[in-house]
Amino acid sequence: MEYFLLNINRQKENKVDYWIGERNFAPIFYGLWTIEQIKNKETDRHPQSIRDAELFIEVFENYNDNAVIFSIGKEYIYIFKQEGKLLELEQIKNKDGSLSLVKGFSIKIIGKILIKESPLILVSIKSNRYMSSGTFRKLNPILESNSYFGNILSLEYLITNKIQEVNSFKGYLFCLSSVEFETLISKILEEKCYFVSAYRGGSVKDYDLFYKNNGKKYSVQIKLELEEGHCLETYETTDYFYCIKNNYISSEKIKNWEKIKEEIGPKTIEWLKETLYWVKLEEKE
Repeated sequence: MEYFLLNINRQKENKVDYWIGERNFAPIFYGLWTIEQIKNKETDRHPQSIRDAELFIEVFENYNDNAVIFSIGKEYIYIFKQEGKLLELEQIKNKDGSLSLVKGFSIKIIGKILIKESPLILVSIKSNRYMSSGTFRKLNPILESNSYFGNILSLEYLITNKIQEVNSFKGYLFCLSSVEFETLISKILEEKCYFVSAYRGGSVKDYDLFYKNNGKKYSVQIKLELEEGHCLETYETTDYFYCIKNNYISSEKIKNWEKIKEEIGPKTIEWLKETLYWVKLEEKE
């Protein structure tokens, strides 16, 4: 299976419930450009800004039962597949008086789930700027060392209503949203009897967490995947870096999934199990 996020916005307003929930139709707009013009690259838009439309047409020009799409409305997450042929539907008027040609296909909804009952990693996917800034985005292949691993697994959970299985602690952690991962680190520190005044650093640039141990204060940066660029400017001023996957030099300052597994206490493990209620860890490494 391939997995895609379809954002449906008109004049900065979420229109997912209208198009998916009411009309059972997956649309893209892109002005009055036709399917053929987009397909043949006959638009005057910059290639990057039209790439999502090209991908949409490329994936669904022929009926594609291998593609799972999801859209996040105001109350529900919709999971669906292509049912009808890709076509041009109608012209609609924008607030500024201009027109847009609706292009898309009828759909078969395979899941409609309240946002509050969905795994947070899926609900919060649009906090990722790349995912929120485009119209049609593909999630990377399902690998336990990939940051989209948990998103795809959560979709499978919602589709099948079956607890999903992961084979490594690293993959288990990749089922957490970024906010949940920050909370995990805070709870690990608290269980070690350190004082954590807040679970997030808020708007303080380059710092995600502060804690105190024996009167001394420490600063922490937290990333799901730690790249070299995250460390270069703040390596000397940050006390610790917590991450799941480390693509940087080995350092006692950097604590990846293996260090987290060593440090996590029984109370925090129980919190982790409750948070990832939809995942079962069956370690094979």
